[in-house]
This record gives sequence, structure tokens and C-alpha cells, in this order.
Amino acid sequence: MASGQAKNQGQPLKDEKEIRSLTGLRFVAAFYVFLFHIHIRWPISTHPFAKNALDQGAVGMSLFFMLSGFVLAYRYADGHSTLKDYFINRFARIYPIYLAAALVTLPWIGISFNSDSLADASKGIAQLATLVFSNIFLIQAWFPQYFHYWNVGGSWSISVEAFCYALLPFLLPKLLKASVRQLLSIAAVCWLLATLPGLSAALFDSPSNGVFYSMPIFRLPEFLIGACAFLALRLEFRYRWGAALQVAVLVIFLLYLGVVGPKMPLYVGHNWIALPVIAFMIFSLSNDKGLIASILSCRVFVWLGKISYCFYSFQALIILLLISHHDKLIQSAPALSDNKVLAIASLTVLVALSAAGYYFVEEPARRWIRRYQQNGEIRKIASAGRRSA
Repeated sequence: MASGQAKNQGQPLKDEKEIRSLTGLRFVAAFYVFLFHIHIRWPISTHPFAKNALDQGAVGMSLFFMLSGFVLAYRYADGHSTLKDYFINRFARIYPIYLAAALVTLPWIGISFNSDSLADASKGIAQLATLVFSNIFLIQAWFPQYFHYWNVGGSWSISVEAFCYALLPFLLPKLLKASVRQLLSIAAVCWLLATLPGLSAALFDSPSNGVFYSMPIFRLPEFLIGACAFLALRLEFRYRWGAALQVAVLVIFLLYLGVVGPKMPLYVGHNWIALPVIAFMIFSLSNDKGLIASILSCRVFVWLGKISYCFYSFQALIILLLISHHDKLIQSAPALSDNKVLAIASLTVLVALSAAGYYFVEEPARRWIRRYQQNGEIRKIASAGRRSA
């Protein structure tokens, strides 16, 4: 993907492109965020510990970004992909489902044109044009004021991913030249940068949550920590402490979320502990060994991990439908008045919708884009051959 890359100094991972335990972990992140989105509107539990843990579900987004950095560094560190191939592959990976999720949530775009005033009508048209333009070009996360329009409450993360994807080809060659010590230093600086927003919110007046929570520049350090974690592993910085430590770290973190969580500034206030824990879990699970890795590597979790992008993207549709039609649903099916039943029913529908999206939109679109790309390359080669002849 870029020149000047360091030689591989040991490859501790499998040669295959998929790390099964991390594929399963993707669904865990999406599921936690889904429970959070349901819980903040229709509380699933009133038990203090469970409620506190569910209230902090937005930390699952950090897992998404760090996992993305790790996996992309894993896939592209060998330098075999051209810059063009890289961007086409990233487009094929995210845009078809992103577009589908945007289209099915259009009824909730949130722009009002019901006004007799020409000035108000003009403002509505300008708002619509600006919002659509920002979403088409994946820059909506840079504008926190969009957060409650359309499906930006979910799609902002794809905007963050696009920003990180755009920078990776220019940052990865530099990171590939770093030693393990340098990578750990870079990760430490990124941890500090990601922790400062939460610290500033605790010590001073907290700004609008969207400023630190959804703006790409504040999420980039998480992505880079994930990339550094893989590159350190690539240089044979191995995990040697056994599966028991994974379980212990996970239990301690859950206790923190359930007990201390509400006392910290919302979401980004947890970065000081969440980022090291997530980095450790990704790093230690990447060898597909241990109890947690075995669970995440099982067929069900891997399948759920494969549809997890659809699962995350279509959450907005389910939530918006519930917000708009909750009372009617309760009247039609009184059992849904129990928020736990509502959550289970919503989860079932979302999994089915995500599977349909994966098999009928995501994978066919990705294959079509790659086939179109390959055919274009073949035509270029044939044309060059004819000219030389």
C-alpha cells in the first residue's frame, strides 16, 4: 500500500485474513451498543449494577474503532495492496450498507418544510441540502449539531471510520518503521490524547457531548492504538500470561462500569481505563486461544460478527421505528410493555434484518464492486497490450 515499509519481523498470527475471535468480538461491541440504545429509552433493568453497566454502553464504540485499527493494520501491513485497491476495498466494505441504512431512515430526516414563511422554507431546503451533502461524503461527524437529525446518531461512527481509513495509508508506513518501544510510546501518547477530553470534562464545565464523543479527530487516537497493538504483535511482542488474566481484566472492567461508571463524565470519561482494557483484550484474543477466544470463535459468534456491520447500521431504523410507534406496538402486543421482552423482540428483528442486509446487499455489492474493479484492470492491460503491439 505504501513504499518504505519495514520487513516483517515475525508473524505470530495465522496467514488467513480473518481472526475468528476478533470477528466474534465485533458482534459483542455492536450488541453492547444496541442494548445501550434500547436501555436509555426503555430501561431494561432497574438493578443499580446492571443499570449502571448498561448506561455506559457507548464505550462499545471505542472497541469498534480500536478493533478496526488492529484489523486494518493486520490486513495491509504486508504492503501488497495499491492505494487504489485499498480505497476501493474500503468503499466496497462500508458504503453499500451505509447507503441502504440512510435510505430506509429517510422518513426521520428531521427537516421541516411546514411553514408559510419563505425564509423558513428556504432555510429548510438549505438544511436538507447541507445534511444530505455531509452524509454522502461521510463528513457528518464533524458537525455535532447534526446528531439528532436523520440517522446521524448511528452513522457518525462511519464518518469517523472514513476519516481513519483516509489517514491510514499515510500513517501506516511510518508506524511500520517503529520498534516495539516506539509503538508503545505512540500508543501511550494516543491514550493520553484520548483521556484528556474526559479529564477536561471532569475538571471544567462539560461541553456538548457530541464534541468529544463523535468528532473524528478525538476518535483517531483509539484507531491508532489498535494499529499499534497489531504492529507490536507483528514484531513478536507476545501475550504470555494465560487466559485467566483475560477473565480477570474483563471482570474488573465490568465492576468498574457497574460501580464507578456513573460517577465519571459520560462516555469519554471512561477512556483512561477503557482503552487499555480494550487494547489488552484485542491483543490477547488475537491468537484465538483461551476460554473467551474459544467462545468468540464458535460458529454462531463468527456468523454474528460477519453480520455485525449490518447489525450496527440498521439499529437506527429499529430505534426510530420504536420511538415512532411504541404506543401502537404496546396496544397490539401488550407483552411488549415489558422492556426486556421489547429488547428481545427488537434484537430478533434486528438480527433477521441484518442477515438479509448481509446476504442480499453487503456481500453482493462488495463482489460486484470488486468484479467491476478487476474487469477495469483487465481492460487496461488489454488496451496497453494492443498499443504496444
